[in-house]
Amino acid sequence: MADLISIDMFDRLPERYQRRARDISARVAELRVLLARCEAEAIADAAGRLQGQLRWQPDTDHEAFGREFRAACADLPEWAVSEATNDFLGGRVENHTGKFMPTCAEFARHARAIIAPFIGEMNGLRNEAERLFERAEDEARRAAIAVERADPAVRARVRLLLAAAKAGSPLPVTGRAHLGVSPEARAEMDKLRQRRPHVSKLPDTRLVKGKRS
Repeated sequence: MADLISIDMFDRLPERYQRRARDISARVAELRVLLARCEAEAIADAAGRLQGQLRWQPDTDHEAFGREFRAACADLPEWAVSEATNDFLGGRVENHTGKFMPTCAEFARHARAIIAPFIGEMNGLRNEAERLFERAEDEARRAAIAVERADPAVRARVRLLLAAAKAGSPLPVTGRAHLGVSPEARAEMDKLRQRRPHVSKLPDTRLVKGKRS
């Protein structure tokens, strides 16, 4: 969020927006701390707790599991890894029997579901921050246009431009249909406008002919 709301960017915002911008910046800073990546020791501790209570899957390569488990959890915060471990050990994970070790993907997916609300909040704050600056810039442009339009010199210049544009232009003519069209062409156009009687083709269909026969 520092790239969106930095200290030197607050001055770009109107005063009524600055408070919300600072609140967004403060909350994003909190979320960054909350979602900071955990250390390798926390991941090893979670794996040790799991294997101490749950059975290994048949033919599991323990060394390979350790490597993949660390890779799957590398970008997760420590508290989410701990909470996911508690859920698996406490039988609070849907579709998990509570007997065998979860796969790396199962564990990481559950841990990511725990932090999903905070990720969503972070993205929402980013979008709000972008819209905040867009609204401020739009308001500044509208204010500048309003000031320019209120300037008597600008208004006088606009009147001169309008007068120059209208000079020599033909006046609108009313009450004269088909201006510039010959009487013969007008008669042909009137013929095309006449509504012709609708002739139904239903009697010629096979269904109606079959009933007649």
